[in-house]
Amino acid sequence: MEWCSWLSKTSLEPSHVYEYALTFTRNELVQDDIAYFDDEFLQSMGIFVAKHRQKILKLAKRDQKKSTTSSRNHMLWLIVAIKQANKLVAKRLKMWTCRPDSISCNFAVALLRNYSTRWKATMLKRNTKLSTAN
Repeated sequence: MEWCSWLSKTSLEPSHVYEYALTFTRNELVQDDIAYFDDEFLQSMGIFVAKHRQKILKLAKRDQKKSTTSSRNHMLWLIVAIKQANKLVAKRLKMWTCRPDSISCNFAVALLRNYSTRWKATMLKRNTKLSTAN
């Protein structure tokens, strides 16, 4: 991550921005690590001025809010895409099904057998056998 550009979004002086960017780079921090920033963590890395830590934490919090809203937008986009794909597949299947007035078919629809009545009949037979055996 380009720490200088990220830290320049704060109102820190350019010399501090450069110094803290070097500190983050030396500690091999990446963008995902911003979520773990807290006062003690920044102080342990050598950022001893409380106001500077406060500005960095404020920026980190703002970036975290942006990333959560963008991930929500991605989820909404995914849901919309799934719904549109579902509609498209249904439309294509309707085109392929046989119509009563058509002579030829591109796709034969298999009718699903309703097993519920068969299951009910079997259960009734079993229950009557059990009740007569007692």
